[in-house]
Amino acid sequence: MDSNFNEFIPNSALIKNECKNSNETEAEAEANEADQVINIFDKTSVTKAIDAETNRNRIMILRDLLKESDHKPLAMFNSDIISKLENLAEKFGNFNEVIARVKSTLCLSGLEDPKTLYIPPLLLTGPPGVGKTRFISELAAVLGTDFFSLDFASVSSSFVVAGGYSSWMDSKPGFVSKSIRKSTYANPIFMLDEIDKVTTDSRHNPLGPMYGLLERHTAKHFVDEYLEIPFDVSFVIWIASANYPEQIPEPIRSRMIEIAIHPPTTAQARAIICSIYDELLNMNAWGKHFATKLDKKVIDKLSTLSPRLVRIQLENALANAVQRSPANKRPIVVIPKDVTIASNRTKSRGIGFMANI
Repeated sequence: MDSNFNEFIPNSALIKNECKNSNETEAEAEANEADQVINIFDKTSVTKAIDAETNRNRIMILRDLLKESDHKPLAMFNSDIISKLENLAEKFGNFNEVIARVKSTLCLSGLEDPKTLYIPPLLLTGPPGVGKTRFISELAAVLGTDFFSLDFASVSSSFVVAGGYSSWMDSKPGFVSKSIRKSTYANPIFMLDEIDKVTTDSRHNPLGPMYGLLERHTAKHFVDEYLEIPFDVSFVIWIASANYPEQIPEPIRSRMIEIAIHPPTTAQARAIICSIYDELLNMNAWGKHFATKLDKKVIDKLSTLSPRLVRIQLENALANAVQRSPANKRPIVVIPKDVTIASNRTKSRGIGFMANI
């Protein structure tokens, strides 16, 4: 699939206005959300499976499943999500096309009740280190749903995705059933990281289960091979990432909307560095001891790195700043010499913010 959505960037103000046309009261919204609960699995099927089973390990796992709720609520769309997506676009400027696509899809969902969060499967392509994993996890937070990730570069068999046959030694439930059981919601984001790097096997191809999972009508009756219990995962939001999309089998690739993620521009790179700095301070109790803004010269020094390396270097720089600063001096300010970047690393990689500018 060679989908290109460069022209599919709607006016954000128009989107926001259209989304706000829904005039439901807060009480109505709460009542709506309370009703949006779906059956993930059928407990009767679990009971029958236990009665017919002789494998002690599988009986224990099925009994654990029987103790869990067979219903899960759906994360719902509300107009606040649009403004949060716009804030996300400021932090991830090179993901504007993805955000525009998500906004448009959600606004269509918001035209009718129930306003269920659902996004068709996406494939984000581009060079490594441009922030795909971080963006997807933050997108989940904005949407108010859960996030689970599977690294396909390390997956060697379909068992990891969809479970192994219970008659086989060391088999167990797969990523999909385990994640949907852990999720608070019936529509979490499942990230398929580096799906192009999967090691294929003609007998147990890790991509095999994805043919059905990426189609809503078949995902509604997904069966984990170990549990042998149908699960409804038709509301799951699938987002895959790839560096080389041409290596993905066409039938899998064609089931997703493909969007190319390019390295950020100079201005976007600076915004990303600042957002990573803010995130580090906000996520850690010690963050209150540091200056709220990052020195411009420090930003300049980091601008040659990918977002992945920026985080590593900033953590080191913050530690260096603590050791350099007097104990009674607050706030602690990170200065350029706190950033120690090996010159051969930035020269040889050629995939940082500025590499393709």
